[in-house]
Amino acid sequence: MKPQRIRDPIHDLISFSPRDEALWRLIQTEPVQRLRRVKQLGFSEFVYPGATHTRFSHVLGAMQMSRRMLAAFERTDVIGPTSPDHDAKKRATIAAALLHDVGHGPYSHVFEELCETCGIEKSHEEWTFDIINNSKITQILKEDGIFDEVTSFFQAEKLYTPYSAIISSQLDCDRLDFLCRDRYFCGLRSSYIDLEWLFDSLLIEKVVVNLEKGIEQFSFVVHPKGLRVVEEFVISYLKMYNDVYFHKTTRAVQHMIVDVIQEIIDSGDESKSIARNSIIRFLRDEKSRDIEKYLSMDDSCIVSLIHDISISKNPNAANTAQRYLQRDLYKCIEIPSTEDGPPNRRIKKFIDALKNEKIYHKLDYIKGRSYKQYEVADKKFLENILIKKGEEHERLHSASKIIRSIPTQSARIYFRTADEKSGAEKILSSL
Repeated sequence: MKPQRIRDPIHDLISFSPRDEALWRLIQTEPVQRLRRVKQLGFSEFVYPGATHTRFSHVLGAMQMSRRMLAAFERTDVIGPTSPDHDAKKRATIAAALLHDVGHGPYSHVFEELCETCGIEKSHEEWTFDIINNSKITQILKEDGIFDEVTSFFQAEKLYTPYSAIISSQLDCDRLDFLCRDRYFCGLRSSYIDLEWLFDSLLIEKVVVNLEKGIEQFSFVVHPKGLRVVEEFVISYLKMYNDVYFHKTTRAVQHMIVDVIQEIIDSGDESKSIARNSIIRFLRDEKSRDIEKYLSMDDSCIVSLIHDISISKNPNAANTAQRYLQRDLYKCIEIPSTEDGPPNRRIKKFIDALKNEKIYHKLDYIKGRSYKQYEVADKKFLENILIKKGEEHERLHSASKIIRSIPTQSARIYFRTADEKSGAEKILSSL
């Protein structure tokens, strides 16, 4: 192949040499190209009109981030070009970074929530693994001799290595790209991460993981001069979580979409156009859940479905769909958390009172997720970022005077209308 280039607002030019032919072929496959039709931030454009970038641009960015992180390997004699299997592992890592999101469904996390409510337990990570194993991607990876290495990154019980840390860790290529990319397209001026300084501060050293058995493993650690930029990374992540990823308006839209589609599925009374929609077929019929049908779905399927529902004969669903189209969204009450998390007993009393008054509501809070080990709102997140201190490795929450604890996200309870919210506020004030 001749050299190729892609212009990117975050990484400038992303280049492909003849040695990257397999990578370039992967980009042309249907599963990767489909990501052009899946937004990276879902419904965040309801708050930030510029946030219409796609998962396709993100996976290209994550791929480029992985290249830059691998360069940190090659600055050391511990792991790098002199290692006999480094070239294959390097190519596999870059390919895995490119492919890590191919299993996302339409509007990503909204689709996953719909699947959960319909009893479909297969996650987007599992879809990613299946797609890599059963599509054009499979042949390309096998021809390049990296199929087994790439699939190992997506197995549930994968062995931790510095290569796997690039794909899935507290400081991985995925997080680094989406934080920079999402900030850019949302138009935010804060949450800046100095990538040049960060990459220059990354080291690979053996870290003691089991003192009793004397077990060590290679891991990313951060040079002391990089402490400030890692602090910036965590603070940036927190700000993006509060200002973008868990924004109350974005979450309101997500809840509305789930509610309106669930209403249609439960009622079973809809037009032919609704019944034919690939989202409805997938959620209802197990025979419609193969890889080919999964890859046929994108964000446009949900938008088309909402338009059809807005003119349907189901009054509740039609009303909610029309409100979505007019940006008349659900309202919420925020219940601030303490240092130990949400005040669970108070929330339970509130929800019980809402049930007694028959006020419709939806509880919303950050749930624990296994794919990234810990979310940024979890105090254990900081324990997995190590700072070099002499001959030892100190965890970030101990090394940083700025970051001593991670504030937990407030719980929210959503209501369909402003009147319902007003009634709920009176109940809450009486508790």
